[in-house]
Amino acid sequence: MSRPLTAASAATAVTTAAVVALLLAWPFITDFYSYNAQYYDGLVASAAIAAVLTISLNLAMGYGGMLSMAHTGLQLLGGYGTAFVAVKAGLPWPVGLGLAVVLSAVLSALLLLVSLRATYLYFGMITLAANLIVIEIGREWDDVTGGINGITGIDPGMAKRAFYYVVVAALIVAYLVQRNFVRSSAGRAAMAVRESPESASAMGIRPATTKLLTFSVAGGLAGLSGGLYALQLGFINPDVGLLDNGLVFFVGLFLGGIGTLAGPLLGVAFITVIVELGKDHARYTTLILGVALLVSMMVIPRGIVGTWQASRFGRPKAAPDAGGDPETSQVPASVGSGDRPPDRDVPALEGRGLVKHFGGVRALDGVDIAVQAGTVHGVIGPNGSGKSTLVSCLTRFYRADEGEVLIFGEPAPAASWAVPGAGVTRVFQVPHLFERQSVLDNVLTGIRTPYSWVSAVLRLPSCLRAEREARAFATELLAFAGLAARASFPADSLSHGQKRLLEVVRAVATRPRVLILDEPATGLVPGEIDALARLCAALRERGLAVVLIEHNVEFVMKVCDEVTVIETGRVIARGAPAQVRADPAVLAAYLGRPDLVESS
Repeated sequence: MSRPLTAASAATAVTTAAVVALLLAWPFITDFYSYNAQYYDGLVASAAIAAVLTISLNLAMGYGGMLSMAHTGLQLLGGYGTAFVAVKAGLPWPVGLGLAVVLSAVLSALLLLVSLRATYLYFGMITLAANLIVIEIGREWDDVTGGINGITGIDPGMAKRAFYYVVVAALIVAYLVQRNFVRSSAGRAAMAVRESPESASAMGIRPATTKLLTFSVAGGLAGLSGGLYALQLGFINPDVGLLDNGLVFFVGLFLGGIGTLAGPLLGVAFITVIVELGKDHARYTTLILGVALLVSMMVIPRGIVGTWQASRFGRPKAAPDAGGDPETSQVPASVGSGDRPPDRDVPALEGRGLVKHFGGVRALDGVDIAVQAGTVHGVIGPNGSGKSTLVSCLTRFYRADEGEVLIFGEPAPAASWAVPGAGVTRVFQVPHLFERQSVLDNVLTGIRTPYSWVSAVLRLPSCLRAEREARAFATELLAFAGLAARASFPADSLSHGQKRLLEVVRAVATRPRVLILDEPATGLVPGEIDALARLCAALRERGLAVVLIEHNVEFVMKVCDEVTVIETGRVIARGAPAQVRADPAVLAAYLGRPDLVESS
């Protein structure tokens, strides 16, 4: 199944094709119209090299959510790598470009590894420090970098027009790497971590590994830009890494549209034109760029491409005939079809003696719970009774002070991101959607695909086949929830009830053996509650265990096979709904009056 065609995606495709055609024809155009063709060819080549670095910055910041102040340093490192190979080692320049990519990717990986726990701003400060270190090493390591003077005499050994096409080819490769990465499971994971590491972990995504991969790929592209820059200029020195040189890339990224595919290309093109028109007043270049950045942030904060996509012209259109009928649609047959342990008497999910303290508050005080496969198990209790804390302990978002958690008789993994891989997926009490992604991509994020990021970047047949299957599965799930017509819409455009249903559908997409729903019916209208009840029933029929934490007692009594009641961190009752609704302790502590139970 192909990606849905929208006005925004069509415009992006047309713009990209036009840009490629113009770049390929540019030397012939300048030969025909200009007496100074080499100058204008070099100008466009410089812009293309800048676009490669801006694409790299876009991957790190726009899609990975990592503030990088090290990109000029990464470009400098790539330039040194290429220069050393071409001049001092006497090897062909393509080897130098390869070394540039590797060096910058490795430095990016090291930066990420030493700053895993750093928040957005502190990560930026760490990368700034790294940028300054790279510049200072370049100034002091004379034997390798040439010191302050740098390395000169870098010759690609080809005509300027031939080198122009090498640069254009590199730009096309960088754009394709960005596009293919973003549209793969690795890219969806990166955007999920960008928006909510907690939600990404609940989908089985490891935030640290995802960030490491994204920043390393971005760093490799930055190194490629540096190698090309050194080959074009014929020299490289420490001044290339100065942050002043990074202003063009930041302005171009925000002007074009951060977190968009075509934004870096369009932004750099605009900046190149602006700088060229103002070349007679070069001393005001920084002022001009600063004003351009300020105006773009005030007038079009999403950038040119982002603003277009958010406009009525670029927004996707609903497809009424593709929505499906939630009354008749079925949960895909593959849900719940995974292998089952031979002993069906072993609880699917079990917590034994769970204790959790928050300071002097005993949120859980020796809670025992056992959920059987093929059942819907309700957990109810007053506000503050410990229900959500119990869920967080069962899924390892909180580490219990005492007790153990078992999944089909085996100890649960210690890390929250590993729990979905063991078969347990949760839905949070408050919607945790990836709101800047589309409805379809939210569901796709929950689907584990068997291909690697390398396969995704190269668009190998295994990747394309897996993507088609994943999209078909995601579309079936959306049809069951009545959301297929809005598959291409951003998730933040949905109503509250639709967001809750989407979050449940996304959790089901992980193909769990145990599904934990924390107050999923909150804010739903009757029709949406009915759809949720049908989903719970369908999952139970497929052999899944569903844990339902709810305040809607009527809903719990209607759909659950067993109910556990918690008050002040302790289990006060458990059993069938009829048994629980008649329990005196429950009536006194939770429901308050018998008539509330009878009316339910």
